[in-house]
Amino acid sequence: MIGSLWKLARPQQWSKNLLCFAGVIFSGRFLELEHVVHAILVAVAFCAGSSAIYVLNDLIDRERDRQHPKKRERPLARGDVSPAAAGILGLSLAVLALWGTWQLNYETFLCLAILLVINLAYSTVLKHVVLLDVLCIASGFVLRLLAGIYAVDDQPTTWITLCTFFLAMFFGFSKRRGELQALRESEAESRPVLDSYSIDYLDNLLNSAATITILCYALFTVASGKNPALILTLPLVYYGVMRYQRIISTTEAVEEPERAVFADLRILLAFVVWLATYLIIERWDPQIFASPPAAESPTSAAAPLETSPPAASPDKAPAVE
Repeated sequence: MIGSLWKLARPQQWSKNLLCFAGVIFSGRFLELEHVVHAILVAVAFCAGSSAIYVLNDLIDRERDRQHPKKRERPLARGDVSPAAAGILGLSLAVLALWGTWQLNYETFLCLAILLVINLAYSTVLKHVVLLDVLCIASGFVLRLLAGIYAVDDQPTTWITLCTFFLAMFFGFSKRRGELQALRESEAESRPVLDSYSIDYLDNLLNSAATITILCYALFTVASGKNPALILTLPLVYYGVMRYQRIISTTEAVEEPERAVFADLRILLAFVVWLATYLIIERWDPQIFASPPAAESPTSAAAPLETSPPAASPDKAPAVE
């Protein structure tokens, strides 16, 4: 029974919550014990919260999962766990996760609460609506990122939010492509939304998401106010994205993007080199390229205001109110 409950929580999916550590890494606070502990706590809370979501999803889809050649082995679909036990487990995990984030700060708690609400809507309705299904998946990655940043008392930038969102959309569309490519007639009822997608359409969505992701990152390196030497990391980002797109385009079926990423040594190596290069540039601030000129604000472009009254003319006495 314990083993079935553990399997129901899907611990193999917890790797997605590594995104919660982005805040402590990119804020430069990974050497401060307090912030490292906060990052670990928010990651654990999101692991519990995401497991609660998976339990709910399996609970709702248990009849459809019985028709799927792989998903029929899930504990609820097989009957190894009763719906009542699954409900208690899911509710307990959700409450524990919310309590844990509340101990950190209000912003982190709000990120997890929004994630749970979105995934409740996803599990019941939105996963059957084309495009909105992937938008829900992408929002989950963004909320993990934001929660990790708020947990270390920092503020997210629009640049990191945009890059994460479009990269998550890229992964979401690749997941749908893998599912559609692996689809068989006997599986048609297990995920009805796939009827609204086609391989060609998903390839177009993948191309657009990949392009926007790389473009957002490129603009971030030169327009965010950071050291423009970060543009040296752009080829690594381009390689990683294009390498992954090649894998999902030439492999029979990649239904779980995170497994494809962790299974490919070249992508992992590109990520490690990118992260090391990024942190080195942020830490030592090498002056390789000239910084772009700062945009002139409307107030600075206007004529300077008088800061003191003009001196009275000797030929004319000042007026008396």
